[in-house]
This record gives sequence, structure tokens and C-alpha cells, in this order.
Amino acid sequence: MKLRVSMTLAASMLAGLMATAAYAESKGTVVVFVPSSTNPYIGQFQLGAKEKAAELGYDIKVIENNFNQSEQDSQVQQQLASGETVAGYIWWPFENAAGVGSLRALSQSGAPVIVSNQYPIKGTEAYWTAYAGANDFLSGKTAAEILLDACAKADAKCDKGAIIRFPAGVSAGDDRATGFEDAVKGKLDVIDVVPTAGFLEDEGYKVAAQIIPAHKGELTWLYTQNDSLAGAAAQAARENGLTPGKDIFIVGGTCHGDSKHVKSGEIAGTAIQSGYWEGWMAMQALGKFVVQGKVVDGESYLEGTPDAPPSDADPLYKYNFLPNPAVANSQAAYDAAKLWGKTADQLCNF
Repeated sequence: MKLRVSMTLAASMLAGLMATAAYAESKGTVVVFVPSSTNPYIGQFQLGAKEKAAELGYDIKVIENNFNQSEQDSQVQQQLASGETVAGYIWWPFENAAGVGSLRALSQSGAPVIVSNQYPIKGTEAYWTAYAGANDFLSGKTAAEILLDACAKADAKCDKGAIIRFPAGVSAGDDRATGFEDAVKGKLDVIDVVPTAGFLEDEGYKVAAQIIPAHKGELTWLYTQNDSLAGAAAQAARENGLTPGKDIFIVGGTCHGDSKHVKSGEIAGTAIQSGYWEGWMAMQALGKFVVQGKVVDGESYLEGTPDAPPSDADPLYKYNFLPNPAVANSQAAYDAAKLWGKTADQLCNF
């Protein structure tokens, strides 16, 4: 009996020592504020951030909101009121402008704040350490170039069209629309811009099923701001007697969800904006700041290389932009596409 008790005590002490050692090795906790991972892109963002945090030696705590800025603001207040000491924050606001007060409060905590996914509001530069994420102006521009190329190659009418954009208040939708419209100015006519209630197929279908018949005989193209919405728009087009890629050209511009519509040619093409690498990159930026202790003024457009991701030793800039490489609409092109060591199928199919 004494032997068993001693062995149990020894095992308990060893477990305690191991737990203490693991805790001692942690560089602290990073708190990530994001919308709900019911959107698979956000789930991939979280995965990338968690894997990079583990690699760098940080613990990570994710606080999700249900696509509601008021809820996210309350979560920030609760986190700050807890008095928890953190290594830093990663801030993905649901509504960028409406969330500035929370961003300011996070900055006043004294911990570094990395903003991601939505381009920071002008005038808020003092409230965040660095931005690491997508450039939505670039995303819109890339989508426009894909669409213009498809129109140029087709023996079909391509002039008037519409934008099915992200929900009102989501500044990424504003920025993508701006980038797209600037790129097509004088080349294509935008006759309507309609927001969705969300980012997935159901929300896209509800809007496309209304605007396609509403502009019957006029629409020759649609830009939907991601491929989930584009796939839904393709379905709505077929139901209204239009053949995607022939009677109407559809582009999402950001791979998101099921890639079958791109591979089949229904969507004019796509681009790899990876949720996984965006989360990874936001966490890397925080790690860089802790190690390097400084931020370089200006912008860094990270190269979309097929193999290794960018080094932790690279400088941290105020603005650090995720690559957005275009991918043609064929099975072969999709199979060949890679970003930072991962294939398009790994990064785009959720």
C-alpha cells in the first residue's frame, strides 16, 4: 500500500513539474477577437493563428462574436476588466468604423495590437501596432482583371453588370468594391451594388435570385467578392436561363468554399486569399514585434511564392499585406496553384 501511495505521489509531483515547466516556457497569452468561425474562412484564420502561436511559444485565446459589433465591443470591455496580463491582441473587427472605440481601448492597455483582415480606418494609426492581413483594394483589382480578361477572350457581350457585396458596415466590402470599380472604370458599367446579409452561399443566392431577374436582359457580368457568393450566383443565373461563362461572366475574386465552380469554368477565375495564412501572418507580426521591438514605416507586399512562407526575421512594417495570386478557371490551373507550401485545394476548400 505504501509503495502504491508513493508511486501515486511521485506521478502527481512529476505531472505538476511538467505543467509548471510547460507554463514557464510560454511567452504569454495572445487574445484574438474575431467574428464567428461558422464562416469557414474565419475557422481557417484561427487555425493559422493557433499553429503559428504554438510554433512561437505563445498560448492563444480566441473570443468570437456572432457577426455583431456591439457584442464584440462588450467582449473587449470584459477582457480588459478581467485584468489579465496578455502578450498582445489580434483585432479583427466585424464593423471596422464602429469598432474604433474598442480598438482604442485595447491600445490603452499597453499591449501590442495587431489589426487584421480589414484595412485600418484612417486616423486610427496610434491605436494599433501593425496591420497584417488582406489588402481588399488589391482583391477587388485582381477580380476586375480576371473578369476583364475573361470578357476579352470571349465572343460575347460584356458591358453592364452588378456587384454583390459583403454586408453593409463591413469595410472589406467597401474596399473591394472600390478596388474593382477603379479597375473597370471606362471599360465596364456598374449598374447596381447590392449588399448581402452574410458571406456564404445562402446569402449570395438570395440576392442573386432577386437582382438577375430585376435586370433581365441587361446583366452580362457579376462580381460577388468571394467564390461562395459566386457559386450561388451561378446557380441563380442558370435558374434564370443564363449560362455562366457564356451568357454571363461571374467572378468572386477570393477562393472561399467549394472550388468546383472555378474548376468547371463557371466562375471566370479566382485568387488565393488564404484565411489560414492570414491568421498565421497576424500571429507572426505580433511575434516579430516582441522580438524586434520596432515597426518600420510604410508597406510590405509579401511575395506570393509557391514554397516557403516569409521568415520571422524579416522586418515588421506598419502595413503587411497578404499575397493574392490569381488562379485560372481550370482543373489543371487549380492543381498547380500553391502559396507558401500549401496547395489551392488545402487553402481554399473548407
